[in-house]
Amino acid sequence: MRSLSAILMFVLLSISTFAQEQWYFFVDERYPAESSLLKGKQRILVVNNALTQPHEFGHTTVLDGANQAGVQVDLTRAILSTLFTTTQSLEASGSFEVVELMDISQNHTTNYYARHLLGHTSAEELCANYQADALLILNQLVLYDVLESFPTEEGAYYAYLQAYAQSHWSVHYAGQSRDRSFTQSDTLLWESDLHYHRTRSLNDLPDRQEALLYLAQELGNRVANSFVPSWQTTRRYIYDHLALQSGLRAFRYQRWAEAIDYWRLAMGDRQLAMGDGRLAMGDGQLAMGDKKAAACAAANIAIAYEMQGDYASACDYAQRAIRLFGAWKTAYARQQQANLRYYLAQLQARQARERDL
Repeated sequence: MRSLSAILMFVLLSISTFAQEQWYFFVDERYPAESSLLKGKQRILVVNNALTQPHEFGHTTVLDGANQAGVQVDLTRAILSTLFTTTQSLEASGSFEVVELMDISQNHTTNYYARHLLGHTSAEELCANYQADALLILNQLVLYDVLESFPTEEGAYYAYLQAYAQSHWSVHYAGQSRDRSFTQSDTLLWESDLHYHRTRSLNDLPDRQEALLYLAQELGNRVANSFVPSWQTTRRYIYDHLALQSGLRAFRYQRWAEAIDYWRLAMGDRQLAMGDGRLAMGDGQLAMGDKKAAACAAANIAIAYEMQGDYASACDYAQRAIRLFGAWKTAYARQQQANLRYYLAQLQARQARERDL
């Protein structure tokens, strides 16, 4: 599991204005799933309710501008490729209590072209038999492709294979009468190098069947990922200043509370400086009356509170830093205010996201 705290990989960035610097490091932020149709920490059954695509459907070959007749591709394994990948990805995410697969199709019709949804009674029976809280049902999978080769103006041959996937899904919750449906699609493109023989350009492309089966797997990953919270890496910036060194040392070792205490000294917190014998009085003495150090310290404290998950305090200190940087009118100070307003917006957005997770 990823840590909510920072990956402390510091890189020095020089800022020439009033002889101070900034460090940046990386923070992993968790984002809610794209779709809320499946709720986390539940028992999920992935259900096959689709029919196999006819071999002759959906495949186009164009050579030198002429359509080729009779193209067939065996896609018997495509549905299971999608379902296995979906199941494995959901299970690997750790977001759900149990994820199981019903790989035998529950669709007993014979018309591939007419979508057939799983009936309510059948869905409830599956929930009961597998003790599932919810069913993720694949109702239809359509794979089609275009393979084309043609000569360029220079006389060489160029070829490409573009594959498309479209799918229809339903989500059924045990005891609920209404299912929710959604569609998911994907596409992949392969291109050849230029060759003076058409056969060589075509040989650059993957096997058609394997390409479509690979796309079916990618579609399964995409479906699963839409239900799983994601992680994104972003930068955070720490101010370096003579009066902030003790806090920086603590921060590098992820001693967030200790760093906050040192930086509060740099902001001129006399009560803290007098009342806590652990803290180095030198830092506090340097900071008294130093408004620049106080502004940088407030910004750093905001970061430290964010690392602890205290977003309210982080927002409070970010706002203080904005006000403190406004105490003098320089281009650098205005730029720091702009940077901190952007950081404050990031904090508020992260706070809102955490409430949704």
